[in-house]
Amino acid sequence: MPLRRNQPVRFAPKGLSDAFDATEAFEGACRSLSNLVFDPSNPELVSCRPGVIQLTAFGSFTTPTFVTCYIAIGDTVYGMVSTGRNAGHDEPFAYNITGNTFVTISGVTAGNTPTSPATSGAWTPPSMAVIGKKIIVAHAGFSGAAGVFFGVLDITTPASPAWSSANTATNPLPSVPTAVANLNNRAHFACGNVDYFTDVLDPLTRTNASQSLTIGDPSNITAMSGLPVQTTSAGVIQALLVFKEFQIWQVTGDPTTSDLALNYLSLNVGTKSPRSVAQTPYGTNFAAIDGPYIVDALGAVKPLTKTPGEIEQDIQAPFIYATQPTRIAAGYSGGVYRICIDTFLNGAAVTADYWFDLQRRRWNGPHTFPSDNATQVGNYFVISHVSMGAKLFKSQLVQDTNSVFTDNGTPIAFSLESSTFPKNPMMTEKQVVESTIELSTAGAAVGYSVTAINDQRTVMSAVTIVVPAAGYVWGAFNWGAGLWSSSLNVPKVYTIPWTQPLVFQKMALQVSGTAANNISIGSFFARYQFAGYTNQTY
Repeated sequence: MPLRRNQPVRFAPKGLSDAFDATEAFEGACRSLSNLVFDPSNPELVSCRPGVIQLTAFGSFTTPTFVTCYIAIGDTVYGMVSTGRNAGHDEPFAYNITGNTFVTISGVTAGNTPTSPATSGAWTPPSMAVIGKKIIVAHAGFSGAAGVFFGVLDITTPASPAWSSANTATNPLPSVPTAVANLNNRAHFACGNVDYFTDVLDPLTRTNASQSLTIGDPSNITAMSGLPVQTTSAGVIQALLVFKEFQIWQVTGDPTTSDLALNYLSLNVGTKSPRSVAQTPYGTNFAAIDGPYIVDALGAVKPLTKTPGEIEQDIQAPFIYATQPTRIAAGYSGGVYRICIDTFLNGAAVTADYWFDLQRRRWNGPHTFPSDNATQVGNYFVISHVSMGAKLFKSQLVQDTNSVFTDNGTPIAFSLESSTFPKNPMMTEKQVVESTIELSTAGAAVGYSVTAINDQRTVMSAVTIVVPAAGYVWGAFNWGAGLWSSSLNVPKVYTIPWTQPLVFQKMALQVSGTAANNISIGSFFARYQFAGYTNQTY
């Protein structure tokens, strides 16, 4: 029997938040959208993220252990992998995704390759930059002896790349560089607190000793990244962001045009997470000690929020409680900035992958497949993680007909948990008997586990809603074997058969199950009635 004098309440998942209670967060705040992403065509729905597929396990290499860095040029991934070829050293690789083959690289020796970094703890991650027809590798494992300061992969002939190590000619670098980036076709090297830059299209020569910039105080440079900058007089110009742990500087111009300039953007916000820095269409995102930030196209340093200019970030806790900030890794592709963090979540140490959708400007996650390197290839990522060994994986952002819903062969579990709601000034307990939820499927029957918990995380009722099979897609069944069906996940409203009335001050909704391409979760509705008392003892 329906409740009399009832009040309607609606919840639709809109994004991830640290908040246990949604009142001061945003409508539709969720504590977890694990392995769920925003439906690209319906703002009320979340659906399962595609699974991760192994591309290669470096089977032709001698006892490979883990991948330390890489970048993609077209359909070829160039990088460094720790192997037994020269024991304790990384060696370069070139992997063609389309052909699923490795290109042989000449010139590799024990003397011109870096020692492999540790697989845990704080580190200085290697970095790579393309200058002309050469890929420059900055790696803390280079010895610095006999000119072995950085790596050079010559890809003038892509079918036969050649490896060597070097220091800059004429005016050598004073130490092994910790980072490298490209500005105006010059290689910019980070050595301590100084940015040393080479000649144009010649990353191996510094003709003039004056080709350097001292960046702020004596603390070390942690990262460098390019940034297009808008100006009122010259349109969009090139710039280089130089990060320190608590500073950001901007390099613009060039000695050849007599307009080389160094300006600070922030003297109290920076990063100690070099791989968190990623370029996006709206600016350069990065992780600071107190949350995610962006340097926008005007050079302003701002928190990464729903609306540019806001201060309050939806998620900060994973960044604040990061256990190894130097191992945070991020990347951008297809409208998504993804960042993987070793952190504490709900009191447990986890490796959590968060995705910021630049169209919705909300977070989803934490996703359960880790990455310590992510690079864009087409409309997907190539990722790797030390815990997976020497392997490269394909990670899609949007489902297609070839998507799988296993991570390297393991089924994916999804989980939605809302922040608690509703809170109002009546100061009474509430009770719910009737509620509905939008669920969808476009194929086989699906079971959704739906649970209501109170603000102390006590389960009030838990049920399973089985969404029946939606029929068959044309061309995927024998004539006469069943009904036709659309391949689209069209949501339908289902009654939630709670086993008992829900009584609460505030409640949260949990929906979980096994990931598939035919799953979507939409709006939850309930009618609640005010009880005649203020509180109950749990």
